[in-house]
Amino acid sequence: MDLFEDAVIEHAPEQQIKIRLNELPVDRAQRRVTAALEAGHPAVVAFSSGKDSSTLAAIVLSAARNFVAAGGKCPPVVVLHGDTGVEQPEMVDLARQELAKMEAYAKEHNIPLQTRITHPSLADSFPVRVIGGRALPSFPGGNGDCTTSWKVLPNTRAQKEVFSELAGAGEWSKPVVMTGVRNAESIARDQKIAKRGEVAEGIWENELGALRLSPILDWETDDVWEFIGMANAGVYDSYSDFSEVMRIYRDGGGDSCVIVADLKSQGNSKPCGTRTGCWSCVRIGEDKSMKQMIESDQKRYGRLQRLADLRDFISNTQFDWNRRTFVGRTIDAEGFIAIGADTYSPDMLQELLRYTLSAEIESGVPIISIEQLIGIDARWSQYAIAPPFTALKIWFEVVGGNLTHAPKVPRYPKTPTPKIGKVFVGAPTYNAAMRGNVSGLRHVAMELHHESCGFDLRTLNDGSLVVDVESDNEMTIDAQGASDFIEFIAQEKIEDYCREDCSDWTWGFKTYLQYGVLELYKGRSSQAHEILQRSQWRQAHNLHGQRTREELEARCDVLFETQLELI
Repeated sequence: MDLFEDAVIEHAPEQQIKIRLNELPVDRAQRRVTAALEAGHPAVVAFSSGKDSSTLAAIVLSAARNFVAAGGKCPPVVVLHGDTGVEQPEMVDLARQELAKMEAYAKEHNIPLQTRITHPSLADSFPVRVIGGRALPSFPGGNGDCTTSWKVLPNTRAQKEVFSELAGAGEWSKPVVMTGVRNAESIARDQKIAKRGEVAEGIWENELGALRLSPILDWETDDVWEFIGMANAGVYDSYSDFSEVMRIYRDGGGDSCVIVADLKSQGNSKPCGTRTGCWSCVRIGEDKSMKQMIESDQKRYGRLQRLADLRDFISNTQFDWNRRTFVGRTIDAEGFIAIGADTYSPDMLQELLRYTLSAEIESGVPIISIEQLIGIDARWSQYAIAPPFTALKIWFEVVGGNLTHAPKVPRYPKTPTPKIGKVFVGAPTYNAAMRGNVSGLRHVAMELHHESCGFDLRTLNDGSLVVDVESDNEMTIDAQGASDFIEFIAQEKIEDYCREDCSDWTWGFKTYLQYGVLELYKGRSSQAHEILQRSQWRQAHNLHGQRTREELEARCDVLFETQLELI
């Protein structure tokens, strides 16, 4: 066969793809994208602002430009970018700049482009999830569910919205999601690519039947950097010259050559690939990329130091069991709750809030919004982690100038998770344990005035009558209501209720419901009712708030064998 002949390869039933054996990588990728556009498929482009997704976006937009210039009616191009809320600040700035360049390029060349930025849900966001005490950070050895909560789920929701909108238009074929995934980036990634049946040539389907295209799957790292270099020199058509992309890889890798810098960075960060992800990521032992950036240019990157210190503090204290809470949440079949290390302790959560708010002020990087602050405070109250409005009290102190920096601590060695024993509850459920008390989601004042104040009542499965505070959407916090609460009401509530001897630590949570600042997930009233009853039972038995291991050990009705050996 002549080297300049077209080869025909079999990709899928009833589909044949022609591939020119001497094609340059850029021509090969553009041909793949153009074929999808010619078939009427809208392009949904996943964009992170890293080198691979930047290359992909440039190729898609260039292919769309050429298609329009040739007289074709270009299907919509939708660029989705996921902002986790804790992205490396330089990458946040870069992404927004590059999205603006895409929009300008599309306008100039009549490309039907949309750009959308996705965000995690309020409950899944770093401040509410970690500082709110819902879950620990995604440490090494644990699951990487932060990726799912912060990127996969928001992007999946956005894709569904886009698909629905495009289907409503009725003039296009099914949308194709295009990604900058490449082979040979890591063994784990190659295994996932193989499992998905992902291919470079032609459109493929995932396990759900959704259409996908991987135009640069068979590119090498050098191919990516060659494309970026050529675009920077003006040889290849592109929406951007990528000078800022190259700067970040260069400064993060500690070498003037971005290719070498990128290879160094990859070697430093096995779990997450090139270290341009989240500043809060603790799935690596040390964020050498951020450290290198700070050392390379204090004037430009010095603001990142407080974020790096906070990340290191969280990472180094993974096995400091004194920073964990030990009171279990659920009652087992025998009526006991477990006493053993679990999520962060109340003291640790308050420390994290102080350190994070202080780092936010000193770095100028937004981390905790007003809605997230209320979310943290509501959760601390709901779970009897701290007296009502403690998070607001800390916020007022920090913004008032009482800044506290995350301390430098040595890395704690890995040790087994402490399991101490069990405490007898005396009932199979917290509802039964609290029977006879006005507990849980009950709110007598709201119930008495529900007709005049517009509140409905709801009967739960256990027969409890509670105020209906559910939302048709996910758990929501009204932004304006939150701001008004902090400005006009918070100080009074802090003075009245924010103290250790407050008779009901869950009062803060119910106050937010009463003022309409907080609404629950649809169908979650029973769950909230149960959590509040559990918290109230804990408070009645002095198992709420900060408790020492020694105190809880003395309270155990049953000690585990390892504890008996110590005695």
